[in-house]
Amino acid sequence: MALAKMKDRARRSCCVCGVSDARALVDIVLAAGPRVTLCGSHAVMLERARVSPGSEPELRVALRERRGRADRRRAGDELGCALIGAFSGGRRGADRRRA
Repeated sequence: MALAKMKDRARRSCCVCGVSDARALVDIVLAAGPRVTLCGSHAVMLERARVSPGSEPELRVALRERRGRADRRRAGDELGCALIGAFSGGRRGADRRRA
């Protein structure tokens, strides 16, 4: 691979979240023609979205985080509560505490 291509790949990052791990990046061509780089998560989100953004700013708006921090830990999330309960240190006995 040419040195210029290697340097270009090293500078690439997801235009939404900034992830720069080359193993997780893909190039996407938007509806209006520009080519952008996305991480795998945002590429999947774009595939599932029912919008066709034409520019990077439109793409960022379409894929932005829609949940606030409070929404992520709300009490109504049964799976989240079960996982927190299963992995919290409070359930371990005194003899099983990590050193």
